[in-house]
Amino acid sequence: MKTLRNRWALMFLLFATSSQCIALMEIQNVSKARAKELGMEIRSNAAGPDAVRVELEFETTGELKSLNRVDLEFREGGKFLMTSSLREDRSKPGRVVVSFAADRARLEQISMRVVVQRSPRNMTGYAILVRDFVELEKLR
Repeated sequence: MKTLRNRWALMFLLFATSSQCIALMEIQNVSKARAKELGMEIRSNAAGPDAVRVELEFETTGELKSLNRVDLEFREGGKFLMTSSLREDRSKPGRVVVSFAADRARLEQISMRVVVQRSPRNMTGYAILVRDFVELEKLR
């Protein structure tokens, strides 16, 4: 009985590892000019003495029509620390709004990634470095 169980476990393992589950994501860094081309608006305002609220809004047309999600990433010293998908507000037809609040001192470490799924195994991630879009001196 134990041998039969081991064979089934081996067969399952071979079956599970034999199919390819590789998805490719092309990453494009988004500059202010590229954000404008894509129709992205990035706004920020003070959220208390030490925090800032950042909001990203865009139309789900053109290159962004197959939106999958918008992720928030946090890195420190080049090391990946965490990611989370942002909740989408789709109350305006054909538009998506996402937002988050963070410590002003940590904006250097935060990026957003708009993920568009072109096909089941082909995605594009539009990477937005938050520090490039938030002008802290204007928020004081």
